[in-house]
Amino acid sequence: MNWKRTVSTLTLGVMLISTHTVADASTSIKEKQEQQKKVKEKRDSVKKDQSETSSKIEVNKEEISKVQAEVNKMDAQLQDIINDVAMKRQEIKRTEMKIEDLEADIKDYQEKMKAQEAMMKERMATMQKNGGGSINWAEFIFGSKNLSDLVTRMITAGTIQRSDQELFDDYEATQRSLKEAQADLKAERASLLQQQKALEVRQAELEKKKKQREKRIQELEEKNIKFESQIFDLQEIEATLVAQEQAIAAEIEAQRREEEEARRRAEEAARQEAARQAEEARQAEEARQAKAARQAEREAEAARQAAQQKQDNTPSSSSSNNTTPSTPAPKPAPAPTPAPKPEPNPTPTISTPAPPSSMFIQPASGRYSQGWGPASGAFGYTFHNGVDIAGPTGTPIRASATGTVIRAGWGGAYGNHVMIAHVINGQVWTTVYAHMNSVSVSSGQRVTQGSNIGTLGNTGNSSGPHLHFEIHKGGYSYSATSAGSTVNPRQFF
Repeated sequence: MNWKRTVSTLTLGVMLISTHTVADASTSIKEKQEQQKKVKEKRDSVKKDQSETSSKIEVNKEEISKVQAEVNKMDAQLQDIINDVAMKRQEIKRTEMKIEDLEADIKDYQEKMKAQEAMMKERMATMQKNGGGSINWAEFIFGSKNLSDLVTRMITAGTIQRSDQELFDDYEATQRSLKEAQADLKAERASLLQQQKALEVRQAELEKKKKQREKRIQELEEKNIKFESQIFDLQEIEATLVAQEQAIAAEIEAQRREEEEARRRAEEAARQEAARQAEEARQAEEARQAKAARQAEREAEAARQAAQQKQDNTPSSSSSNNTTPSTPAPKPAPAPTPAPKPEPNPTPTISTPAPPSSMFIQPASGRYSQGWGPASGAFGYTFHNGVDIAGPTGTPIRASATGTVIRAGWGGAYGNHVMIAHVINGQVWTTVYAHMNSVSVSSGQRVTQGSNIGTLGNTGNSSGPHLHFEIHKGGYSYSATSAGSTVNPRQFF
């Protein structure tokens, strides 16, 4: 019947659609797998570079060991000098304290001598007043150079009385102590001067050794930093490539599932549409048959009535001229029209995300403070691999396209950043969002275009709040002197 032919046609259409969808999905996955293969080859290349760098590091370690031994020897020499300088400083400190004590002693001796001289002047005045025999006091007094000389003359002359001898002896002892203290003071000051000169020499030697050591240490650190940085960069690149490979694989699988789900939904929709059209065809056929039956019944009834009327109009041999016409039989009631069967439940509406207006969208609102292209080199690069979008800290950042997160978190010059792998029409793309204030996604997470991934900030090598945004065709590959794998993001939005 017609409706059966309609169902067969629709079923064949569903099979063709399904076959075409699977073929497209297979082709798309092959292209994605080819991109994944390229990423793996890049990862293997990085591993090789890392192996070569590791070999260089082993050679460098031997040189570093030699430098370290030299530095250790310098440290021992420095320690000897430091100890010597410390001892000399202690000696100088003791000498300074001794000088202070001698200066105090000298001051005491001088004060004591003044008191003794006053007492002796008083005693000599008394002796002169009481008479001194044949002693010419004028000659003793005025012929003496000073009081000390006078005392010496008097002692020599034997003119001092026994009662005053102790006073003069004390004075003479004080005088000797003063001279000794003054001599000691002079010697200690000379010694202090020598000690200070020796300290200056040792300190100069110490400073020289320190500078030599610092220079060698700097050379050592530079060698370590150079190779450690190089191996660290390679490890970071390898980790990024591994994560990117995993993200691309996850993205391919996610798209495969989406394509499979879309194919299933298309098949189900086609099946439901075929069933609906088949039901409509069946109902239409039943209606047509019912209508034909009613028409046949009406025609049969009309023929019957015409025959009856003809029979009634024919004169009968037994009838009289006043024959009364017979009453026509009532027409049969028309057959009831069958009620239409209720239609099957309508096909449920499946919500699908609206197709994006562009492959990539602008990830944040704000002002473009720097574009993609050649740069001055003032910040360590002569080519700017992305665009900078300046805005207030905390401005939302959106995923520029649907994809799987490669990395999310802190990372050197980028500060807080996110890398996302995308597979669009079989082509792998990578987007980078740098200097973020906060990150709200994690590695391996799948995000849709326009979904929030964090906020704008000023982390890493950044001179103000902005988003540094890069688009790489293929895997991530940075270059400070050329575009590398990047393209200008502005061409998309």
